[in-house]
Amino acid sequence: KLNSEWIAKWEARDRSTLHHPMEALLFRDDITDRMGEVNCPVLIIHGEADQAIPIEAAEALSQSLSDCRGLLRVPGAAHAPNMTHPEMVNDALDGFLRLMPR
Repeated sequence: KLNSEWIAKWEARDRSTLHHPMEALLFRDDITDRMGEVNCPVLIIHGEADQAIPIEAAEALSQSLSDCRGLLRVPGAAHAPNMTHPEMVNDALDGFLRLMPR
């Protein structure tokens, strides 16, 4: 059901508005090998049902970051867990941000 709702939303969009965002995605620099340089606290939030980026990629990313504070695996969530599971995501973000110095 969720996938069909999102597919319908995307199919209804004016495709001409996707040119620049898609170009940015396709031609961006790959900085994967520089993740070890990130030296600030990070919380990774990832949908377990994400078909675009497998959960294993999030697990690998969490291992490559020197100050990863956690990996929230959102059960049943696809590529945008903040939109489909806002309570779980917001609770995790709230907890993460409360740990940050002011």
